[in-house]
Amino acid sequence: MALFTRNRIAVLCALPALMVPGIELPLVLWARHSFLALHPDYMDDPPTISRAINDPLVGTPFARLILVITALIAAVVPVLAWAYLAAIARSEAGRARRHTMYALLAAMLVCQVAASFGMVLTTQYTFATDGDLHMEGSYVFFVFQALAILVGASLCRMLLHEKRRLAIPDADWHFHPAMHRFRFFFGLVIASLAILYGVLFVLKDHALPISAYAVQVVYTQTEVVVIGCFVLFLGSYAIDIHHMVRNDKLRPRSLASRTAEDAER
Repeated sequence: MALFTRNRIAVLCALPALMVPGIELPLVLWARHSFLALHPDYMDDPPTISRAINDPLVGTPFARLILVITALIAAVVPVLAWAYLAAIARSEAGRARRHTMYALLAAMLVCQVAASFGMVLTTQYTFATDGDLHMEGSYVFFVFQALAILVGASLCRMLLHEKRRLAIPDADWHFHPAMHRFRFFFGLVIASLAILYGVLFVLKDHALPISAYAVQVVYTQTEVVVIGCFVLFLGSYAIDIHHMVRNDKLRPRSLASRTAEDAER
């Protein structure tokens, strides 16, 4: 039996995307649990992730693993960019619509790079070392990650429309057939949660008709949910990468194959 079958290679290629939520979800939960174990007085004042990583015993390993996650995202982004470019070219949409999709792809990539930078910044600098840089990194991470997902969801919607309009068979489409639809709706959910988190961020410092403890609990739990959704969205691309590698869809189409396909239409 061959050691490197196509399916095994596809699994290995999809692994970086899958590892993003596979590492970050347990990491975030570990950070909060470890901080509360070290500082039980915070049981009555649930800590944010920012507060939790303020303790070096939590923050140091957390920051190191965030660098690993950032490297994994950096490994995945070029593959996705290539796949999106191929899908846009395959759609054969009009010039204006195609330029719109290219612009969305560029915006998504820029926002993702900015979000990754913010994620590194906010974990390398804590309140204990440089609170201003930490907060700036936090703002950049949350805002640009939400924008990257929202723009990506919009691009998925447009590509799905083009696939249906041209009746392109699933076998000829780069992405997994169901994932465009999933990411569009999941992206809208994430954008709504990110807005809710921003509202709670503002409201938590104001007098409200409910207890401050309840507000803090909702705020900190929403933070975990939003971060979890961020990385699950990125991790969902593992399905597409596995699908594309297993079915050899990342290889550029030759001129002969494109000519044959055009003749069949």
